[in-house]
Amino acid sequence: MPQLSNQESRGFTHYFRLNATDLVAAGTSAKVIGVVPRGGIVTNAAVTVLTAIAGASDITITLGVTGTAAGFVASTDLDALVATAYNSGTLLDTEPGYVNNTTSPVSIIATLGGTVASITAGEIILGLTILDPFAIALNA
Repeated sequence: MPQLSNQESRGFTHYFRLNATDLVAAGTSAKVIGVVPRGGIVTNAAVTVLTAIAGASDITITLGVTGTAAGFVASTDLDALVATAYNSGTLLDTEPGYVNNTTSPVSIIATLGGTVASITAGEIILGLTILDPFAIALNA
């Protein structure tokens, strides 16, 4: 078996940073923030508040895929979040994680709840670990 060319762990492979303007613009509809490629696997998902949300005190977020909106991170109160909400959705509670065993990409969605239009400040980051075996095969 060949050795890996880079043996360092990079943690999350994908990050999405959303500031107050982005959060207000997103509203309360599900927003596509990325895709799980065909054959891809999501092993980790996290939501972290970098700057406290201001202007509204009832903001929640879920993170998942089309059909299971809270599959990666279950509904989380961003005002009460002390550190990070991590892998709390039902799709990531088994090994190896969420597997897109289809021939098409599956949309990753984030959904906010509460009085989103009232947000005046704040910033969150969403982190995902997405493994793409087809991308590895192309570089092998």
